[in-house]
Amino acid sequence: MEERQDEYEQIDFVYTEEKRQLSELEERFKTLSAEYEAIQDARLAVQEAREASERELQLCVRAATAIQAFWRSHKVRKAIKNKKKGVTKKAKK
Repeated sequence: MEERQDEYEQIDFVYTEEKRQLSELEERFKTLSAEYEAIQDARLAVQEAREASERELQLCVRAATAIQAFWRSHKVRKAIKNKKKGVTKKAKK
C-alpha cells in the first residue's frame, strides 16, 4: 500500500508541476495572442487606409479624364464652328 501511495504522490507531483507549467504557458499565450491581435488590427487599418486612398485616386483620375475629354470635345466643336463661319464669309464675297 505504501508503494502505491508513493507512486500516487510522485504522479501527483508531476501532474501539479505540469499543470503549473501549462498555466504559465497559457498566460504567455494570452499576452502573445493580444499582441498578435493588436498587430493584425493595425495592419488591417493600414491596408484599409491604403485601399481608400487608391479608390480616391482612381476617382480623381476618372474625373480628370472626363473633364479633359469634355474640354477637348468643346475645343473641337468650337474649331469646327469657326471653320464653318470662315467658309461662309468667303463664299459670300
